[in-house]
Amino acid sequence: MNVADELEEKLIILKWKDGSQAQGIYDSYMEDEVDCDMDDEKYEEFWSFIFKAVDIMGEPPIYITEDAYFCVDYRNFPDEILVDNKRIV
Repeated sequence: MNVADELEEKLIILKWKDGSQAQGIYDSYMEDEVDCDMDDEKYEEFWSFIFKAVDIMGEPPIYITEDAYFCVDYRNFPDEILVDNKRIV
């Protein structure tokens, strides 16, 4: 079992330096990519982590979909992550 599997369906609090935060239920992760051709120098692949939004405070750097999901990756990674009231990052 990997760490991501242990977090499934747990409430996770994501905090950024500006004081904004997002509470979400961890759903899954996926291999993601920048939306351009593979031969473009800006092309890159990375991992994104998917959450179901529960509560948002401030203006975290996330986009929430119509069905209340958001992704976090290296470009908008939080400064602090709490699971079961314990800091893991």
